[in-house]
Amino acid sequence: MDKPAGWAEPYAATFELESVADHYRLRPPYPAATIDLLGSLVDSGLPVVLEAGCGIGELSRALVRRGLRVDAVDRSEAMVARGRVMDGGDESDLRWIVGKVESAELATAYGLVVCADSIHWFDWAATFPRIRGLLTPHGYLAVVQRDWLHDASSKPRLGALYARHGTNRDFRPLDAVEELVTRDLFEPVGEQTAPRDPWRPTLDELVGCHHSQSSFAREQMADPAAFDREVAQAVLETLEPADDGRFDLWVDATVVWGRVPG
Repeated sequence: MDKPAGWAEPYAATFELESVADHYRLRPPYPAATIDLLGSLVDSGLPVVLEAGCGIGELSRALVRRGLRVDAVDRSEAMVARGRVMDGGDESDLRWIVGKVESAELATAYGLVVCADSIHWFDWAATFPRIRGLLTPHGYLAVVQRDWLHDASSKPRLGALYARHGTNRDFRPLDAVEELVTRDLFEPVGEQTAPRDPWRPTLDELVGCHHSQSSFAREQMADPAAFDREVAQAVLETLEPADDGRFDLWVDATVVWGRVPG
């Protein structure tokens, strides 16, 4: 089966844009429990992690703080450049690699491979055989999917304007793990959704984080200013800010870990 069209190469390339990298820091952080779970999944015989499609290295930098060695690889030079100067980005046990996971020069083995909000962008035919060869016999592939903006009253409003302004005309709301399992590329062993963590963005931060997504890169949108106004209006009409002007939201992340068959 072909990979879904909404995850094709032209859309993946969006993450190389400077503006997308600039806005990526506005995404909500992964819950602390997600980091703890990933640390527990690492093969103790080889406590080295590969984060494939690391972006600004949110998970990589957190895992290094837990005493692990991490290789963080991403195709986007802009993302890696920003990750390097963020908190923990200069740790000696963190190695940044600019390149595609399909072809970058990597270590010979890892005790865990993590793909966080990224696995749908890879060339699956090339990536999965490579990951299978990189993992230790007791190592897992962990797929992390983050979710935010759960409020039921705001989602229909936002969904309608996403469809109107989004540049990915092939987008469909699909689950990456389900798509991989259907194609016999991934065999899940376990799944856990971390307890939600609070996220308190300002209105500007809540609007701005959209521009870290492939459908809403500012330089590719017909009218990004109109998009920002409409998102802000939808948020203000459906969500009540606190006295300090921030919104009391929350974020969760689901980790599915397993083996790569073959």
